[in-house]
Amino acid sequence: MFRSAAAGLSLFLAFAASPVRAADDDPKEIITKALKAHGGEEYITKHQAARSQNKGKITLPGVGEAEFTQEMSYMLPNKFRDVLELKIGGETIKITTLANGDDISIDAAGRAVPVDDKIKTSMKDAMAMIGVARLVPLLKDKSYELSLFGDAKIDDKPAVGVRVSAKGKKDITLFFDKKTNLLVKVEHRALEAGTGTEVNEERFVLDYVKGKDGVPQPKKVLVKQDGKTFIEAETVEYTALEKIDESEFKK
Repeated sequence: MFRSAAAGLSLFLAFAASPVRAADDDPKEIITKALKAHGGEEYITKHQAARSQNKGKITLPGVGEAEFTQEMSYMLPNKFRDVLELKIGGETIKITTLANGDDISIDAAGRAVPVDDKIKTSMKDAMAMIGVARLVPLLKDKSYELSLFGDAKIDDKPAVGVRVSAKGKKDITLFFDKKTNLLVKVEHRALEAGTGTEVNEERFVLDYVKGKDGVPQPKKVLVKQDGKTFIEAETVEYTALEKIDESEFKK
């Protein structure tokens, strides 16, 4: 990859001036291996959208634990649709969130929810997190800076973390299982549902299954905010897509 005597001398001088990193300590190598484990660059680049159906439990401030079902779809870079049905006190409350660029709307039980700057920022952060978790941009986009977070234990299994930084965006730390190279945790700052307070959010992928195309897809996910369980979810169905009709992201 890296010929001639002159080139060899340059490499010698470079390595003599700085310590050589093992592959496990090189953030780009870690991301490269993870990218392969998740289907490879060609596959991920081809599929810019996805749909999923999920179910589980969510804990809300002032409400407590509630069961939910969810239908979610997105298309990069900035389109998102989420239909969430919560069962609270014997009632079912439907919350629909739509984002199409800067056009964002939230409807809760038939009433429009005011969309302030905090919500807009939160939506942008969520889409940024989806993009980062796809891994390809981290090797292609020079605006991202990667640094080694270090070793960790995720669900009692050895993992390694890579911190992702970009100007004007919040840091996101990705953790990968050392054996499978699969993404097992995403950690970032987020807004707490119901209060709008910024908290530390950890998203754990507890289990993977092979999708219809043979690529591993998350099956069980646990979300914690400031160390407290926020969401326990299971994916009922997931489909990676090349694109989705834009009408799906409009009212």
